[in-house]
Amino acid sequence: MNNEVLISGLGLLATFIGMAVLIFKRVSPIIIGPLAAILVCLTSGLPLFKGVTETYMSGTTGFFLSYFFIFLLGNIFGNIYQNSGAAAKIGSLISKKFGAKHCMLACMMSAAILSYGGINSFVIIFSVYPIALKLFEDADLPTYLLPGIVCGGMWTFAMTGPFTPQIPNVVSMQYLGTPSYAGLIPGITGAAVMAVSIIIFMNHSAKKARLRGEHFQWPEGVKRVEEEDDSPNGILSIIPLALVLILFNITKLDIIICLLIGIITALILFHRHLPKPEMLDMFNNAAVSSVTVIINTAVIVGFGSVAKATPFYQYATDVLLNSDANPYIVAAVGANIFAGILGSASGGISLMYETLGDTFIEYGSQGYNLGFIHRLCSDGCGGLDSLPWNGSIVSVFAICNTTHKLSYKYNFVTCLIVPVAATFLVALPLCIIIG
Repeated sequence: MNNEVLISGLGLLATFIGMAVLIFKRVSPIIIGPLAAILVCLTSGLPLFKGVTETYMSGTTGFFLSYFFIFLLGNIFGNIYQNSGAAAKIGSLISKKFGAKHCMLACMMSAAILSYGGINSFVIIFSVYPIALKLFEDADLPTYLLPGIVCGGMWTFAMTGPFTPQIPNVVSMQYLGTPSYAGLIPGITGAAVMAVSIIIFMNHSAKKARLRGEHFQWPEGVKRVEEEDDSPNGILSIIPLALVLILFNITKLDIIICLLIGIITALILFHRHLPKPEMLDMFNNAAVSSVTVIINTAVIVGFGSVAKATPFYQYATDVLLNSDANPYIVAAVGANIFAGILGSASGGISLMYETLGDTFIEYGSQGYNLGFIHRLCSDGCGGLDSLPWNGSIVSVFAICNTTHKLSYKYNFVTCLIVPVAATFLVALPLCIIIG
């Protein structure tokens, strides 16, 4: 490693630390992304003006163009569920089934079911938050614990596991030509370990909060939302979600088409429960919120495009490509590294395939199981993506009326430690043994 590479690496490290500090200071990702790109350009000897106006912006807009319709349609689908009362009905059924005693399990399952139905996480938090608040009130738990369990439901096994229509699984399918259930045994086993570990940790955290004498307080400025009688019944509420999941996994239709069909089905089934005078506002709000979320993610992904041009990135990539490590290890490690650089599962996995996609295909031609590589890449990108500068975490904490200082340590365990541990201690060994 020469001095140029060393300085570039130290510059990237300083950038990551700076990004984490600014996020804890509640600075917007829209400001952090360009600042990070500038610092990396300066420490890596990249042309500053070109690096920011061309490299950074092309990365930002490229991500936006690639995933805009998935974010938009996922948001519209979720808004229909939210405004019709269908999401509340599903959450209410789960909460009645499990009760306050099993508050954490009820919250996690509510988020996971909606995630497996193809709904964008930003909308899931809007839909589940009122239900989770009521559960936390009944259980008398402080609300700073809420994001840890809800995000654990929507950003771990439900985002990266077999059959899910979420972006990490979809991108792996597109690049590798594998089915949605690729790596089924390692995937299901790893998902089960994640779910159980998250529940154990959050129940332990809840117990510690009670011992400290902490109690529930209704957040200021948050309206109480009670379950309405005029909402779809439980079976009707499940149908569009199940349809998206079935179409995506059995017919192999593109996720955009599956979401469109889900939206049309939901409009037909829930039309009686949707507020007709507010329909236009509902669609407008869905469009605006989808842009907010994708921008928060894209501006950090754009930083990744600049990082990709640095000497250290090239050095690290060469080391990864030329290593004698098992290809399954390369997939798991690579996915985590790229997701960590971008603070995004969707952006990280896309950048990883752009860099290592041909190498993975070559591994397949050598007899390695592409399905296992698919699952390890998908699981891996759901680990280090949850570093502090993840734009979605910023959005979720704002919705939940909390801060990084209060809540991030719980997200760090449920959305980072648990997925990384499940990937390297469960899924990876199974892939090596079976494959």
